[in-house]
Amino acid sequence: MKNICIIGSGSWGSALAVSLSLIGHNIKIWSFTDEEKELINKERKCKFLPNIQLPENIYCTASYEEAIQGTDIILHVTPSKFTRETVRNYKQYVTNQIIVICSKGFEKDTLKTLDEVLEEELPNSKIAVLSGPSHAEEVSIEIPTALVVASKDEEVNKMLQEEFMSPSLRIYTCTDVKGVELGAALKNIIAFCAGVAAGLGLGDNTFAALITRGLKEIAALGEALRRRKRNFLWTHRSWRLNCYLFK
Repeated sequence: MKNICIIGSGSWGSALAVSLSLIGHNIKIWSFTDEEKELINKERKCKFLPNIQLPENIYCTASYEEAIQGTDIILHVTPSKFTRETVRNYKQYVTNQIIVICSKGFEKDTLKTLDEVLEEELPNSKIAVLSGPSHAEEVSIEIPTALVVASKDEEVNKMLQEEFMSPSLRIYTCTDVKGVELGAALKNIIAFCAGVAAGLGLGDNTFAALITRGLKEIAALGEALRRRKRNFLWTHRSWRLNCYLFK
């Protein structure tokens, strides 16, 4: 079992904390606020997952040093717009931990993917990306879910797969880090369009067209950025559009 630090106490960070704690890992969560820290430690609750009782092997702190010290793996789970600033705040405490990016998106000012941001800030660290199709609340209550972990280092992929796999969580592996990041971030644009379509009261035909053409556009952009088209269409299902987003 590993000692795991999760940077971010939102719904996804907390859901991952629950899933990993239930298979025996010791979890320390870093929270931006003392209010969330107290709620987790004293009431065993997360305000973003109000119906979940957090296991006892989850501890929350507002100190980066305390959260990271003595851990084997760091899961970075903050909004993409805060990624560089947050990494700069905690990178002094990073030693030889594997850093797993669990956020989706691009850096606004540079349009860099989050793995590029971390590689600039932590050039000597081993970096991986964890992505879904997943809803945090379903992961937290152990509904069967498939995720992909992507790293250029096959040994990192294998280790994370072994450590994160559970009866309800299946982990696939991949070495195309950029492809996973692009698929996850660009999918959200199509999901936003789906919300608009739902608000307009449009039907299944519209959703089918949106999903089909949206996936085509994502794959085309991936190809332009020298990713393999087949990766977006077939391998590692967590790149594909999550139909639950289109309810």
